[in-house]
Amino acid sequence: MRNIISLLLLLAIFLQGFSNTNRPAFLNESPRWADSLLSKMTLEQKIGQLIMVTTYPSQGEANDAQIAKWISDYHVGGILFLKTSPHELATSAKKYQSIAQIPLFIALDAENGLSFRLDSVIRYPHAMGLGAISNDSLIYRMGREIGQQCKTLGINLNFSPVADVNSNPNNPVINYRSFGEDPQRVAQKSWQLAKGMQDEHILVSAKHFPGHGDTSFDSHLTLPSIKRDYLLLDTVDFLPFKTCIANGISGIMTAHINMPDIDKSGLPATLSENIMTSILKDSLGFEGLIFSDGMNMKGITAHFSEGEAAVKALKAGVDVIEFVINPKVVIAAIVKAIEAGEISRELIAEKCKKVLLSKKWLGLDKYKQPELKNLDANLNKGEYRLTAALLYEQSVTLIQNESDIVPLQRLDTLKIASLAIGRDFISPFQIQLEKYMEIDHFFVSLNATDDEINKISSELKNYNLIIAGIHGTNLTPANNYKMTGTHLKTIEGVLQFPNTIMSFFGNPYALKQVKNFENASAVIVTYSETYLSQNSAAQLIFGAINGNSTLPVTINQHFIVGQGETIKKNGRLKYTLPEEVGFNSKQLNSTIDSFAQFGIQQRVFPGCQVLVAKNGKVVFHESYGYTTYDSLRLLEKSHLYDWASVTKITGPLPLIMKMTEDSLLNLDQPFSNYWSNFLGSNKELITLREILAHQAGLKSWIPLYYDLLKKNNKYRRSIIREYPSLRFPTRISSKLYIHKDYKHQIFASVKDSELLLKKKYVYSDLGFILFPELITQLKANDYEQCLNDEFLKPIGASSVSYNPYRFYSKEEFVPTEIDNNFRKEAIQGFVHDETAAMLGGISGHAGLFGTTNDLAKIMQFYLQKGSYGDFHYLKPATVEQFTKVQYPKNDNRRGLGFDKPYIDNAKKELKDAFPAPDVSPQSFGHTGFTGIFVWCDPKNELMVIFMSNRTYPTRENKKLTQLNFRTGLQQAIYSKVGAFKYPMY
Repeated sequence: MRNIISLLLLLAIFLQGFSNTNRPAFLNESPRWADSLLSKMTLEQKIGQLIMVTTYPSQGEANDAQIAKWISDYHVGGILFLKTSPHELATSAKKYQSIAQIPLFIALDAENGLSFRLDSVIRYPHAMGLGAISNDSLIYRMGREIGQQCKTLGINLNFSPVADVNSNPNNPVINYRSFGEDPQRVAQKSWQLAKGMQDEHILVSAKHFPGHGDTSFDSHLTLPSIKRDYLLLDTVDFLPFKTCIANGISGIMTAHINMPDIDKSGLPATLSENIMTSILKDSLGFEGLIFSDGMNMKGITAHFSEGEAAVKALKAGVDVIEFVINPKVVIAAIVKAIEAGEISRELIAEKCKKVLLSKKWLGLDKYKQPELKNLDANLNKGEYRLTAALLYEQSVTLIQNESDIVPLQRLDTLKIASLAIGRDFISPFQIQLEKYMEIDHFFVSLNATDDEINKISSELKNYNLIIAGIHGTNLTPANNYKMTGTHLKTIEGVLQFPNTIMSFFGNPYALKQVKNFENASAVIVTYSETYLSQNSAAQLIFGAINGNSTLPVTINQHFIVGQGETIKKNGRLKYTLPEEVGFNSKQLNSTIDSFAQFGIQQRVFPGCQVLVAKNGKVVFHESYGYTTYDSLRLLEKSHLYDWASVTKITGPLPLIMKMTEDSLLNLDQPFSNYWSNFLGSNKELITLREILAHQAGLKSWIPLYYDLLKKNNKYRRSIIREYPSLRFPTRISSKLYIHKDYKHQIFASVKDSELLLKKKYVYSDLGFILFPELITQLKANDYEQCLNDEFLKPIGASSVSYNPYRFYSKEEFVPTEIDNNFRKEAIQGFVHDETAAMLGGISGHAGLFGTTNDLAKIMQFYLQKGSYGDFHYLKPATVEQFTKVQYPKNDNRRGLGFDKPYIDNAKKELKDAFPAPDVSPQSFGHTGFTGIFVWCDPKNELMVIFMSNRTYPTRENKKLTQLNFRTGLQQAIYSKVGAFKYPMY
């Protein structure tokens, strides 16, 4: 066997001469600086450069004093920082560098970013999650950003990437820190991460050679032994290191493992000349820096003294001894070995020169202290947060998708329950799911009793789809990944239901314990339980994002490495960061914040919401202030608003657009063809197009509610009562009911109203008042039912309704006004518009309520020309016709139902424009009397929604218009488009 290994080694060495290996870039540096320093250094100083010590800044002055002494007395070459804060690290590194005669390596184990060791920094996915990603350029980008963050703190050496191939699911020390079990996948991703950091001039060290992936023991606690022959090692464990070497990686870290098949000495690989020199240097051709793993680990200390281990490591081929506990002891041992002839002075000088050349490459020959100002902001830039979000998004893996259940289709047919297994409160996953449609939430805590589990299982029978999130497990295999009996029983119970989507927020190896997991309709793995991973899983389920990742490891015979379903996004709104669409988060947030705070301070409104979406992505949605000026209830995103006149384009209009497509309506035929009450009246010849474009000559509105009040301000009892009855069934406020036939009086008033002498643009509610009744007649079905079934339910706008007091508590509404004239109460949950109220809350001109998020879905439907998700309701040509100006020659800017920019709006100054001057002529939207505004711009793919209750406590508050607030806010948002360019390194 030994002869075979020797032949393989000789063959590898021979073939190395024909490889296209790149030398580490630092070896190409001019040697002048290194040679100049070497010529003046004592032997002890040269040895010191080969030593790295560890610091614990949180331990305070005693720790600092010890490190300072080691730097000044023993000239240690580097400092490894352990768990600390960014500010502590940066401050300490700056102090240590000021003491050192030769600039130091400042190192960190930032395997998947600084968060591996530091708090308050960007948290990128662990390597296993990255291993699922198909887009390696994003991993390179992550490497670049980690490099930039390192430089911000003064770090110049990162002990990353983990290049181990995790062949053992029970590996206690590598496991999720590896890119997976596929050697080629690990190789590609290891190099991309390393290259990104190196391109930022950060030294890296791939670890842990010769490969720590097939161990069942932790080398921190013992010396693991791995039985693998050279051929298997060469094709599996060595492959990532060979790829990195061939591309010019700067460093490689050793592993404290014993490999008897390639070294019979029993030594840890770190101390094995056969492994470190014969294989790594001679056979694989590595010329860069070889770093030992921590020399404080039991894999070393259980067998050797610190000095003895250091000597053996240097003899074996290691260049830098890491995690030295006592530099004095180590230096003395190495000097003694040199004097005894075990190690040559030339070898020490050669290793020291490599260290100095690498420091020259780092620019430490002209070292400048990093600027620590704005440290938190510089470490958490918007582009960094976006990269992390995209990495989590692209790592989410759909490993099973029976009948293409994901992305969800036909939302109107689904009754969904979400179940959080392992939590006792709502999860980010459930919150994100709820943005797409109405979902009922359930929880099973880890200490749930059997009765509690059974009770929930019984309730779940009322739903036709269960979406379960599995929470609370560990990433490491100890205690079976903390997969409890509660987990297993609940999961297995849920799997009995016919339609189940399971999303596992943890290490996929843990799923080995779950029986019949393959029975789920769909299975999603996210590799972590972060907010971003849960958010992305929910968006994948509803088709807001693409899915094309694959399992980096094998779970069982049903779910193997490389398995993953590809799905394409379907056009539902995505929720993401502003940077993804060209905004700068900081600038956008501060701009909108300043407008909102100004509005609240000036009592333009007690509170407001702003939503911004671009390219089908919601990039901003925040609430400000309170529901009323007494500041009793904070305004929340879930609050429902009275949409006022925005009802025109969200209620009857989509149905009318569809009816024109289906030839139930003709825009240019007399409206009296469909509304026979107009026959014989002064309105007999006006057309539907004219009504929709406000060109029919109709009066703006009729104050019909005046007729309901006597001169003494008492109600006419023939029309209004304070209690419901058969004659007075229609509720118009919390205390009032109107006669069942009064709507016909309203219709008659519209019929009998005066027309203008000349048809011209006058904004009018009157025609829209008739639309619900018209639709009911023409479709032979109730208008409200048609709107729900045909339009609102299919797009998941579950909060949108007329008379929402039937479904929600009073506190869930934003109040609109204290009505001292007509209804004599604060209006909250009932429609603000008096005419709509008299129609029972259901009208075509006002009456709809809903959340800001659901309004965004409807407007995105229009932006996407009649489609949203799998719901394709209108033809693009129909939307284009309705959203274009109808009578430009008549100085009428309006579309059909939709508002449009002023004619020549782009040429106007902001104070004279409506809406913002920068909107395109193709843009459209609407405003609402209560203080809301929604505008969509197809050319710029930009949507802006502003929601407020400026009418509270009185409609006499006209500051919103006087200050041109909404137009100014929209223009300010437009000015931030393109304020960010995502770096394409």
